Parts: sequence; structure tokens; C-alpha cells
Amino acid sequence: MALIRYNSDPKIGMLSALLTFSILLLLTEKAETKPLDLLSLVTGVVPKIVDGVYDEGDIDLFGKPCQYKRIPYIKRLELHYRAEIRCLGWTPIVGEARDHRNPTHAEQAAIKDFVRQAMAQALVTEEQAKPWLTD
Repeated sequence: MALIRYNSDPKIGMLSALLTFSILLLLTEKAETKPLDLLSLVTGVVPKIVDGVYDEGDIDLFGKPCQYKRIPYIKRLELHYRAEIRCLGWTPIVGEARDHRNPTHAEQAAIKDFVRQAMAQALVTEEQAKPWLTD
């Protein structure tokens, strides 16, 4: 069986590494690069992100047309949500929820807040409110 012997001379090892590196440089193509345009990145990406997390729409509470709004905000470098529920043609009550890290939980908490206030003002009975207050 033949033994493979390596040259342990540091000069030859250095020369071999330099030659390998030079060949790799010659074989690779130079990539064309453009400077990073941060403004176009921000104006292109941020609106899409905000559209995905900001939401508003209509909901039916107790047979009354209501509107909800979910708004994202940054708190301690984390994305949080607040939500509001209003039924303008029925009552001036505003159901609110803040400091939620889940957008759905923020909306549910705002609905529960609205329903509790409506019960306190005797606009709905406890029986009517029960489905909205259970998890």
C-alpha cells in the first residue's frame, strides 16, 4: 500500500494557497451591484406591511351595524395592536382594547369591552351578551 506524503514546508503551503485563491478569482465573474436605495425599499415595502396589519370593517352586534378598527403600533420594539368597536347609529359607547400582540385578540377584547359597557347601560341583557363574552 502506498503512503501519501505531504510537503510540510510552510512556503510551499502558502504558495499553494495563494495560487488556489488566484485561480478562483480568475474563474469567478464580477457581479454588477447597485447601491441600496433605502427610500424605494421603505416606500415599496412599508405600505404593504401596514395594509396587512391595519384593518377596519363592519360587524353586526345585537342586530345593529357597527364598525371596528384595528391599529398596529410599536411598543418596546414589538408589534402591538389596539382595536375599537363603535355602533354610531345605536349608542355612543366605544369598546376599546390595547396592548395586544395578536390582532384577533385585540378585536375580541374590544368587542367584550363594548358588550360589558352596553350591559352596564342596560342596552342589552346578560342573556344577549353571554355569547359575546364567552371565549
